[in-house]
Amino acid sequence: MTTTRYALCNCTILDGTKDMQPQPDMTVLVDGETIVSIQSAAIPLPDGFEVVDLDGAFLLPGLINLHSHHFGSGKPSKVLGEGKIQDLVMLFSKTGLGRKYLLSVMKKAVHNHLHSGVTTVRGVGDFRYVDVEVRDLINAGKLEGPRMFVSGPALTVATGHGDGTFAEVGDKPADFRAMVRDRVAHNVDFIKICTTGGVMDSSVPGEAGLPKMSVEQARACVNEAHRLGMKVASHTEGPEGLEVDLIAGVDTVEHGCPIPPDMEALYKLKGVCAVATVSVALPMAKLDPEVTHMPAVTQVNSQLVADRIIQGAKDAVRKHIPLGLGTDAGCPFVTQYDMWREIYHFSKLVEVSPAFALHTATLVNARILGIDKLTGSIEEGKCADLIVVERDPLEDLTALRDVKMVMARGNLIREPHVDRMPEVDAILDTLL
Repeated sequence: MTTTRYALCNCTILDGTKDMQPQPDMTVLVDGETIVSIQSAAIPLPDGFEVVDLDGAFLLPGLINLHSHHFGSGKPSKVLGEGKIQDLVMLFSKTGLGRKYLLSVMKKAVHNHLHSGVTTVRGVGDFRYVDVEVRDLINAGKLEGPRMFVSGPALTVATGHGDGTFAEVGDKPADFRAMVRDRVAHNVDFIKICTTGGVMDSSVPGEAGLPKMSVEQARACVNEAHRLGMKVASHTEGPEGLEVDLIAGVDTVEHGCPIPPDMEALYKLKGVCAVATVSVALPMAKLDPEVTHMPAVTQVNSQLVADRIIQGAKDAVRKHIPLGLGTDAGCPFVTQYDMWREIYHFSKLVEVSPAFALHTATLVNARILGIDKLTGSIEEGKCADLIVVERDPLEDLTALRDVKMVMARGNLIREPHVDRMPEVDAILDTLL
C-alpha cells in the first residue's frame, strides 16, 4: 500500500508569500493532499509519517503557469504558419488517428509541465477539446499531471489570431454567443478570445497586435460567458485591442501592452487582471532568423510585441494592477518545461526581485485563478503542491531549472524526469 503521509524534513521553506524569507531547518507534514503541519525540524515527528529527508534543500510552492498551449513542444516549426503544410496538419487533426496523436502530444506536454515543477496550468487554446479530455483523465486519477484549467478552442474572427489552427471563427455577435455556449456544453473552465492579431499571423512590419475583434463581438463573448458563470481571457498584443478588452469587460488580458492612465482606471473599475508572457517573444526577437527559421518580418514584429509585453508588465506592477505570469508554451522556442525561464526573464526585464517573481508565479497566479485558498503558498490546510530545488532561487532563479522532487496534490514524484530538447535549450540559454 502506497503511503499518503509524508514528513518532508530538514528543508528551507520559501513559502510563496509576498515578503517570503528563507525558513531553514523546517519540517512539513503532509497527510493525503493536505499540509497538516509546518514545524521546526527540532520537534519530534508523530507516528505514521514516512520521513523524506531533503538534506537542507529548498521547499517551494508548486509553480503555476497561467498561459500555455499543448499542441506543440516548443521546437521551432513552420506548421503554425500559413501554407499547405498547416492545412494538411489541420485536416489530419480532424481524423480519428489525428485525435489520438493530439492526445499523445498533450499527455507528453502535461508530463513535462508537472515534472519541471508546474503543479497547476491554464491551457488557453487547444484543438478539438482534447484539453478537456486530458484534464478529466488527470482529475479521475487515470493520468499523472498538474491541476488543469482549460478553454478548449479559442474564439477568433476571420484572419484573426488562431484562425486555421487552435481557434474557431465567428462573425456576428450571435455567432460568438453560440460558440460560448458550445464550449460550456463541452465543460470548459473559461473562455479564450483573440481580440488582436499576433506575431505568427503578421506579414507586414508593425502589423502584430492590430485589433481584430470589435467591441460588439468581444462584448458578446464576455456577456454570454459571464451569464453562464465563465471568465474570459483575451489574447491582446496592441493598444487598440486593450481598449476593446476593457470596454467589453474581459477578466484577463493575456500578453499585454503599455497601460495608459485612462486604461488604468478601467482595469481597476472592472477588476481586470494582466497576464504577462515575457519569454515568448524574446527568442523570435533576439535570435537570428537563420536560427528561428522564420522570415525577417517575424523578428521585427516579435521585438515590437516583446517591448509591449515588458512595458505592460512594468506598468501593471507600478500601477498595482493584478499581474500574473505564463509562458505561451507550445509556441516556437517555448517548451512546456520552461516556466523557470519566464520567472527569470520577468525578474530581469521587468526589474522586480526574485522574491516578487516567485510570489507572482505561485500565490498571485493562484489568486488570479481563484484558487489561492487551495494552493499557491506553503500554509497549513492548503493542498500539498510543492517542489524541491537544491539551490536558493532568491539568490539565483536558475535554481528552478533543476527540480529534484515534485509533490502534486500530495502525490510525491521522487525523481522527476523531463523530456528535454538539448538543441533548443542550448539556443535559449544564450538569452539568459
